[in-house]
Amino acid sequence: MAGFTDLREKLKSMTPHRDTVFEHSNGEKRKYRESDDDDSEYEERRDAEARKVKSSIKQASIFTQEECARIEAKIDEVVAKGDKGLYREHTVDRAPLRNKYFFGEGYTYGSQLEKRGPGQERLYSKGEVDEIPDWVHELVIDRLVTHGVIPEGFVNSAVINDYQPGGCIVSHVDPIHIFERPIVSVSFFSDSALCFGCKFQFKPIRVSEPVLYLPVRRGSVTVLSGYAADDITHCIRPQDIKERRAVIILRKTRPDAPRLDSDSRSPSIHSSERRHILKAKRSHRKADPDAAHRPRILEMDKELQRRSLSSRQRRHGDSSSENSWRRAEDREPGSRYTHDHAPTRRVKMRRH
Repeated sequence: MAGFTDLREKLKSMTPHRDTVFEHSNGEKRKYRESDDDDSEYEERRDAEARKVKSSIKQASIFTQEECARIEAKIDEVVAKGDKGLYREHTVDRAPLRNKYFFGEGYTYGSQLEKRGPGQERLYSKGEVDEIPDWVHELVIDRLVTHGVIPEGFVNSAVINDYQPGGCIVSHVDPIHIFERPIVSVSFFSDSALCFGCKFQFKPIRVSEPVLYLPVRRGSVTVLSGYAADDITHCIRPQDIKERRAVIILRKTRPDAPRLDSDSRSPSIHSSERRHILKAKRSHRKADPDAAHRPRILEMDKELQRRSLSSRQRRHGDSSSENSWRRAEDREPGSRYTHDHAPTRRVKMRRH
């Protein structure tokens, strides 16, 4: 990396193209690759992929404003119960600006596993998350069955994602070995967007231009299958959550989906692998709506800060120890700190 002070400068110098921003008639800005050789070919591939994604997505406006308000009141009740600690341990998963509530089935994902990557996710043992609330069946699932969106008895997993302004969920594919298709989601509280084919970068957080930008309205139902569900990632970007937004995700788990406690049904899970499985992280910190306007502090940044602080404390401790011995030599012979008696060590506890 000689001659470069920023990795982005080096990557740009190695890339035989430049990005140009085009503004469409609808006001949406998109970046396209521009080069002397393959500009048109790149655009064709990108447009073809966007058509594939769009062809495997269905959307419908099913819920009225009154129905949305009633469901949103129920979501607020879920949040209140979670804040009071009335749910089972793995029902609630908290993160800055985003809380998840698992019902019916819950699973490990992301930072909850030391051994990460596609295919590592596992369902929790039966009974480790709360059952799907009756109101989800009555107000949401039954309506979708009536409109022919899903067959009766399809849903056995319901997840409520509650986002504060500036919240996000990074690019991912819903685990294919865990969930059958389609993936059904219903949006509440505000309008937002679902983006496909984005890449996230951190420190600071930024997101590449999507292959497809899909507006998602309050009360709308989005159904992913085929290419959109399996062959391209989807995400929610921080800039697309301008107000509080909640989504109810309805899915069906596969009969052979691996569980944390089912060696017989999933022989691939050995005791050595189990040591890599961590308990789900939980935090009782409430999201701050104003945090969307401040730089995001990620776990990797916090770790660097902890290491830096620890290093400074060790250096300070060494110099303090030396000064203590010097002060001890100047004390009276009757003092604890004399050459005739072993010095009493004073240990300073450090909080982690």
